[in-house]
Amino acid sequence: MRGFASRLPLILKQPGFAGLLVSAFALGVGLSFVGPFLSLWGTREIGMRPATFGAFMTVTALSATLVATLLARWSDTHLPRKVMLVMGACGGVLGYTGYALLHDVRFLVGVGSTVLALAALCFAQLFAYTRERFHDAEVPGMPPGFMVSVVRVCFSLAWTAGPSIGAWIMVGFGFRGLFLGAALLFLIFLVGVLVFVPFERRPPNVRAAIREPVWRILTRGDLFAVFFAFLLVFAAHAMNALNLPLLIMNVLGGKTRDLGITYGVGPIAEVPLMLYFGHLAGRGHQLAIIRFGAIVTTAYFLVLSEAHAPWHVYLAQILSGASFAIISNVAIVFFQDLVPGQPGLATTVFSNAAYIGNLVGYLGFGALVGPLGNRGVILVSAALTLGMMVILFLYRPRRDRGSAMPVLRAPVPLGAD
Repeated sequence: MRGFASRLPLILKQPGFAGLLVSAFALGVGLSFVGPFLSLWGTREIGMRPATFGAFMTVTALSATLVATLLARWSDTHLPRKVMLVMGACGGVLGYTGYALLHDVRFLVGVGSTVLALAALCFAQLFAYTRERFHDAEVPGMPPGFMVSVVRVCFSLAWTAGPSIGAWIMVGFGFRGLFLGAALLFLIFLVGVLVFVPFERRPPNVRAAIREPVWRILTRGDLFAVFFAFLLVFAAHAMNALNLPLLIMNVLGGKTRDLGITYGVGPIAEVPLMLYFGHLAGRGHQLAIIRFGAIVTTAYFLVLSEAHAPWHVYLAQILSGASFAIISNVAIVFFQDLVPGQPGLATTVFSNAAYIGNLVGYLGFGALVGPLGNRGVILVSAALTLGMMVILFLYRPRRDRGSAMPVLRAPVPLGAD
């Protein structure tokens, strides 16, 4: 951390990088402070039944995944990255404004599955742009790719602050104020993109160099296996996000103060570890770090399943911070290296694993917490991350057409290349 602090001025002097960090922070807050309150909005404000709200979330999440995937390849081959970011930002502004003003479920489904689905472009395109623009930036003492980790840290800090800001806005201004606040943050992100992201056309040689059909890339055995592995870990963390407050309050006899401490420990550990693991990943240890992350995540859920007092959970959250420092940071560069020359598509595959994994986790929690209880849900999460660990340890890196490509010892669904 001391070395990073001494080089921070050099990092911030990179043209446009400081503005990019501000934009990333605005995007992170905008994405984070609405999520925790969506279920309350859907059921209390709009009047949806739980099953209807679940269907609503499923449709909007799948729409976002589809839109981001279809447009990702065009971002790598035809359209400038800035155009994609502007489209995503405008989608966020219009979509959350629609959520603030509309109350008819049919119109909300239309808004959520169209313009707001475009907002799913922002995360993947932001990190694709960072990869292209700053991956090889020369900062003394910093390995290639470290700038991606710095942006990811800024984004994570926004997610730490976002829910608290959202709660404050909702108490003072209600759900309408909450969604208008999200729209305002996407507007700030839009301004940042317009000011700090240059308009660069895709050169003809880039379009000509990428000849493999996108469907063949997406159904490639190695990429599908990695996608599925991360879907499992994101599903596990999503179930735990819903389960952990109930475990602390209902099973361990904790109080509201214990929840605050619990959710504070993870980010405190996560931020320095994110920089540390990002530094290691830049030196070529990505696969080893991700395997270690799978072990740490499995250990986290096993330790959590044995917690008998709130302070036990505090200690376990250190492992949770290490898990997120790896799976939400190093994994981005890892996915980008799996599809060389197409960071937009690669990062979208990673973000889709998170979208679908979160959806599976939310649905899984609703189905499993009744029959299995809170500790049973934790063990299911441990089983999911164990599955991730098995998949990742089946990999052996190889060289294929000049790029490192992991392969499986055993066949995976959808076939191999």
